[in-house]
Amino acid sequence: MRFLTVASVAGLFLLGACAQRSAWSVPVQPVDAAALAKVAPAGRLPGTARPDAYRVSLDLDPRQTHFSGYVEIDVALQAAANGIWLHGDDLTVSRVTATAGDETVEASWAEILDTGVVWVGFPRRLEARRVTLAIDYTAAFDTGLAGLFRVESQGKWYALAKSESIQARRFLPGFDEPGFKAPFEMDFTVPEGMHAIANTPEVSREAAGEGFETIRFSPTRPLSTYLLSAAVGDFDKVDRPALPPNDVRRFEVPLTGYARAGKGDELAFALDLTPEMMRVFEEMLGQPYPYEKLDIIAAPQWPSGATELAAAITYREGRILVGPNTGPALIRSVKEIHAHEIAHMWFGNLVTPPWWDDLWLKEAFAVWSETAVLSIMEPENNHELAAVADGIRAMSLDSLKGARAVAEPIDRNEDVRNAYDAITYSKGQSVIRMIDTYFGPEVLRPALGRYIARYADGEADSARFYEAIGKASGEPAIGEVFRSFVTQPGVPLVTARPVCGAGAAKIEFSQSRYRPIGSEISPGARWSIPVCAAWQDGANAGEVCTLLTGPQRTVDVRGAICPDVIVPNSEGSGYYRFDLPAENWRALTENFAALPAAEALVSIDSAQAGFNAGTLEGEAYLGLLEAGLVHPHGTVLIAALNAWDALLVQLGEGAEPARALAAAALEGRASPSEAEAALRLRGFRAGSLAEPEARAALIAEADAFLAGTGPLSSDLYTYALRAALEDGGTEMFDRVVAATSRIDEAVFLQAAADTLGSAASPQDAARALDLIYSGGISQQVTLSLATSLMNNPAHRDATWARITGDFPGFTARVPSQIRRATPRLARAFCDPAIIPDLEALFAAGSRDLAGHERALAETKEYLALCAAQKAHALEVLAPVLE
Repeated sequence: MRFLTVASVAGLFLLGACAQRSAWSVPVQPVDAAALAKVAPAGRLPGTARPDAYRVSLDLDPRQTHFSGYVEIDVALQAAANGIWLHGDDLTVSRVTATAGDETVEASWAEILDTGVVWVGFPRRLEARRVTLAIDYTAAFDTGLAGLFRVESQGKWYALAKSESIQARRFLPGFDEPGFKAPFEMDFTVPEGMHAIANTPEVSREAAGEGFETIRFSPTRPLSTYLLSAAVGDFDKVDRPALPPNDVRRFEVPLTGYARAGKGDELAFALDLTPEMMRVFEEMLGQPYPYEKLDIIAAPQWPSGATELAAAITYREGRILVGPNTGPALIRSVKEIHAHEIAHMWFGNLVTPPWWDDLWLKEAFAVWSETAVLSIMEPENNHELAAVADGIRAMSLDSLKGARAVAEPIDRNEDVRNAYDAITYSKGQSVIRMIDTYFGPEVLRPALGRYIARYADGEADSARFYEAIGKASGEPAIGEVFRSFVTQPGVPLVTARPVCGAGAAKIEFSQSRYRPIGSEISPGARWSIPVCAAWQDGANAGEVCTLLTGPQRTVDVRGAICPDVIVPNSEGSGYYRFDLPAENWRALTENFAALPAAEALVSIDSAQAGFNAGTLEGEAYLGLLEAGLVHPHGTVLIAALNAWDALLVQLGEGAEPARALAAAALEGRASPSEAEAALRLRGFRAGSLAEPEARAALIAEADAFLAGTGPLSSDLYTYALRAALEDGGTEMFDRVVAATSRIDEAVFLQAAADTLGSAASPQDAARALDLIYSGGISQQVTLSLATSLMNNPAHRDATWARITGDFPGFTARVPSQIRRATPRLARAFCDPAIIPDLEALFAAGSRDLAGHERALAETKEYLALCAAQKAHALEVLAPVLE
């Protein structure tokens, strides 16, 4: 525990004498820290005090190492108390007062838990009433891209607040929980001429001493602390016409972009998207955009992809800026993340989960909104397929025995960030999409609008959501489907078996929990699964649907004698994998080219899952993967290439026959018409297959790009740099490292970090690791660089030895928000023999690694599964590939 500077420290326990009605009148005694530590809330604060309003003044000069602040918090005491719990992390507090009515008394401040849980003690018991806390404090700008941090770029300094999820407490004393919503009045004193960005429009600006000015902002509507924006610096400001009123919204919304100096023009693409995207959101939900303005901010550095700070959405540059080299896959990604963050203005910001265990109510709906909105805006651009692929990605994590549920209790502040994973985001959106498809958009989407209107400016948990959606939609079963998928972990496995005879065809569906080879999962879980299966019987085809609530259900297939081609996940809309009898897998493979793209995607995933579970034979699996390489749709080709890459990694040194099989299947295939797929195929040919002509062409493009004499699509950065580094020796390594400083582009920086570990020379690998320890590469990509080195078998042992030999030094260079993920570096070993060393590394624990326990447990299980599945693949495929 840590104790912070206070002007005077009041006693924890009730004092006998009553205070006089004047400030600073009560003598104070030391806090009993040990007693407080035993009762301090490790997670949610008690409900005895709630904030009603904040008034905040911050002195922010990003050129300095520290900042100062003053906050007044109107607090509603629900019961008499001699102190209250709230939050403040590493703040140097110089004065705290509490005012009730016309009486002001001095109070104490003691940070009791490392997570920023603070006890504010009163000199005597205060009755239940309104109390105003006033707190003066200073703090250092954070050095780990958390809370209020500062960064330098091109000689200019910027300060930005990363408030989500529990980081507002690093720059603002308060009640740092999502359910504690209150209005804020903010003013910033900043260097004269610098831009300052908050959650509301600027209302005044006045001189505040030589070279400084104070900027005041209009009051906010009720906000959670994790949504607070505070950004200061010499940003490029890009003004756009205001979003005009429409049938849903009666007021205009000023639209502005901010980027670091020299990067403003690269916001044009995102700003151009915004008016139409906003219109679609408002019409789909029937609810107006809730804030007075909308700012789009490209941060010079940011620890995550983006954060939905209310009306001041803040992005990592590489996720929102579009420049001359931006490729089609990155363009799609920009559209998706922009839709995601705008969705949060309703899902999360306007209606907020009261605690982090219901994080899915904002994040899953934001991911789902990406597809829902972009499919309306661009119906021909395959956004539905992106949603299918996103759900599939979640199934890898959800296949672990120790997988968490979409919503499960979070009892410690240290575990809050662990909910920000593929389960919450990707599984959550896939479940919503499944329900939206099965019950119909005309049922779910209007109900969502009514839910938002009901809880606007307030909070709602899962139970309220289930009740509200069931009532608003008129479909009580919707709530039960949501509940069965949200409250239990795991991937359902739906087995479909045709039952034929007597002229009446049927399909028997059964469910269990998917269990890969090496897993100790019990298959006995049960879901309420909306199952739809596409079938074909000669010239006849159709679809059958059922709500599978028990272990098994048999459904009539009208119009069929005995269907042979069955895809038990029609349109790829369900969050489940499927299995089929061997003869039906063969029929599906033979007709694979005719499958709709979404059904081909889920078929590839289910075949891969079946092979890794030992239920699909190796020859059948390879046959389907070969069919995937010649499917006419580019998105399916990308999925097939990804599956081949995973197989080649599994086979390791024994992969050459499989590589030859993939090359033969691709022989003569024309370049796909979809640009994303064409670039992905180029990367596969040059990298995974090492085809000489393709590889030479890609290296030549990388060479010209690094020399400044030719373009290179950002979609090819990783493939081109990896090939160039593998073949180009120390000279190429030096050129790539030099380019990370010279090429002012976040996407290139990320690609360099992802590939520098590909260098052939052990000396160059050691120099790459030096970049992390010396600060020679941006902190936001240090973990990516370490992962790149670990993924190279030639450098793995040396990298691991150095990282573990100075682990505190390594983690100090990793953004604080993601240090908890460092156990995952050991996944590269694919061998449970490393587990004792891994456990020893994290046994001591530290504040900097808070919340690492989940990543450690997942990594230990992953290592066992990886080794078991690798052994299975080598054993089963060796005779097939001979």
